[in-house]
Amino acid sequence: MLAMVLNLPGDEHTFHAEERAIPVSTSTDSVLKIMAFGLNYAELLTRNGESPDVKFPRVIGIEAVGTVSDTATDSGFHVGQTVMTLMGGLGREFDGSYEEYALIPNHQLYPLSIKDSWAQLATIPESFYTAYGSLKRLRLSTGAHLLIRGGTSNAGIAALLLAKTMGYTVSTTSRNSDKLTTLQKLGADETLLDRGSLETTTSFDGILELVGTSTLRDSLQHLATTGTVVVTGGLGGEWSLPDFSPFEVPGYLTNFQSTNVNARLLSQAVALIKDHRLQLPIAQTFELTDITQAHQAMINSHKIGKIVVIANHD
Repeated sequence: MLAMVLNLPGDEHTFHAEERAIPVSTSTDSVLKIMAFGLNYAELLTRNGESPDVKFPRVIGIEAVGTVSDTATDSGFHVGQTVMTLMGGLGREFDGSYEEYALIPNHQLYPLSIKDSWAQLATIPESFYTAYGSLKRLRLSTGAHLLIRGGTSNAGIAALLLAKTMGYTVSTTSRNSDKLTTLQKLGADETLLDRGSLETTTSFDGILELVGTSTLRDSLQHLATTGTVVVTGGLGGEWSLPDFSPFEVPGYLTNFQSTNVNARLLSQAVALIKDHRLQLPIAQTFELTDITQAHQAMINSHKIGKIVVIANHD
């Protein structure tokens, strides 16, 4: 089987194509035949060597969709079953999705009952789980007014799609005025241009903060006194807020991380996607052998949507 391996951290040209034996299932792990996966900014950081807990050589990649290729009889899965996997050490503590087959702990395989192309299915795991988990942390009621800060990110778009099915009024942001029309077409009730501060007098019931600490103080200025901000992302590249006081929070402040997956939340998200036929836009698709170009696109592309890699299994 083909694996795109990082022997050492480096730029997008560092990946090494390697032929490996297909793994064999164990009493605790099943073999996933990877059909497709989405790219994530976290993988770029790992590739650059900015994930100090990752040991090299490593096959990176934190999510994948495919079919069960080999499994123990008591794993709860059957050969040929469509499944997905994400996080939980995938691509960091053990080899991840940048390969044709992967050995995955059974408790980190999740059934995927949606019928669609592999490319479209690949947009689901990380983006929709992160979005749904964040929305649930907000504890909003039907009719609540939600602000998504960082709305053109994949998690931001997934949150918009999910939030509309949950009955929320949604305002969402972009730093690029050209992308606001696309957000409106995806269902946003209001779009706001983000120049680091938002020109709005609205006090929101909930704010999904995907830009991070670089805009958090401004987001708090637009939070209702009974509202909640969930910090989920760090698109602004900053991870801490100097001289921050809890007395700056008018309502509630919390966070969501997808590191350890809650299977119940993931199942609920998949049910909404299936029932409402939600689809995250796909920006570009690449083959596994073109992972260098896929990473270049992740850095340089300005298209809205997920970059997806397909494993063709020739």
